[in-house]
Amino acid sequence: MTSHERVDVAVIGRGLIGSGAGRHLAESGRSMALIGPGEPSDWNTSDGPFSSHHDQGRITRIAGRNAMWTEVAAHACARYADIEARSGIGFHTPRGVLVSYPDAADWVDRAEHWGSDAHLVDPDWVRSETGVAIESGLDIAFEGAPAGHINPRRLVAAQTRLTELAGGTVIDDAVRAVERRDGGFELSGAFGSIMADRILVSTGGFGSELFDWKLDVERRARTIVMARLADDGRIPSLILDQPPDDRIQEVYWVPPVEYPDGSVRIKIGGNMKDTIFLEPDELVDWFHGDGDPAEIDCLGNNLRALLPDAPLGDVTTQPCVITGTPTGMPYIGTVDDGIGVAIAGNGSAAKSSDELGRLGASLFGEAGWDSGLDPSLFTPQFA
Repeated sequence: MTSHERVDVAVIGRGLIGSGAGRHLAESGRSMALIGPGEPSDWNTSDGPFSSHHDQGRITRIAGRNAMWTEVAAHACARYADIEARSGIGFHTPRGVLVSYPDAADWVDRAEHWGSDAHLVDPDWVRSETGVAIESGLDIAFEGAPAGHINPRRLVAAQTRLTELAGGTVIDDAVRAVERRDGGFELSGAFGSIMADRILVSTGGFGSELFDWKLDVERRARTIVMARLADDGRIPSLILDQPPDDRIQEVYWVPPVEYPDGSVRIKIGGNMKDTIFLEPDELVDWFHGDGDPAEIDCLGNNLRALLPDAPLGDVTTQPCVITGTPTGMPYIGTVDDGIGVAIAGNGSAAKSSDELGRLGASLFGEAGWDSGLDPSLFTPQFA
């Protein structure tokens, strides 16, 4: 084992929120380390930790379900171009997004407040312009750029590169133990060990074994379906309430994008009404599988109904886990002496991860909480 120098703050977890926090900490001039493993080379044999951001597409938009999600998305989207330019890694495609919800008009109002090009559209316009058939009778909103999709793998890579360029230490490995020692913390793993005065935990569904305290979170099993479909440039991202196959509460998709095997696929997922909840010791087995057969069937039905004219090809599937909270908000705050968390995206954090990471980093700044949002919105709750 090797030992690294002592840092002020160590971020445990190099996913979307953690890598965003790492960048903001490093660029503030603070001595820091960003620690977390890359993607497993073989999902079927790895013992984790796994990350659901190991994927090619996530929806981005400013329009959100409430004022908080809209504000953090607006701030994050405004920094995409700078992150891409300075890292040299592109991750953002401004293709637009369709939102079909009973309160779609409210989504438009919230987005317009932040300068977004969002407006209501009718089903005929949607079908003629995009090929998507929405027949639920719910209002439909379309938001233009910067709405569209991001590549989460590439966003994490961009944040990691900028962390290193700012002088931060990046350790591409998992933390396996944390112990209080010498007025700080010793973090250890296969990489050796590193000392930190303080810690920010951003581990998603994993990491609960590292600490005595336990957060009140749900680890919700999800399955994503990816169907081969050439990109004709017309299909935007989509979020849809009351889908045709109503075993699921809502569906979302990311337009056709290229996957590492060279195939171009549209990805669909959603929130099944019969949610599968996982305990920490069940996560690895879930990620070793192909997902839930009922969810795969339901998602396939919805994809075919919503894109009736699309020449859909073969299908692949992948397990996913969403870390949810009773409040529906991320947890960003202090949980123990010297320990903060920025965790639990509730399935909505990818697009906003740079801002959520920035808020997590602000827990360690001299000025403290750095947002017009009430910090009590994000107060961690314990199990």
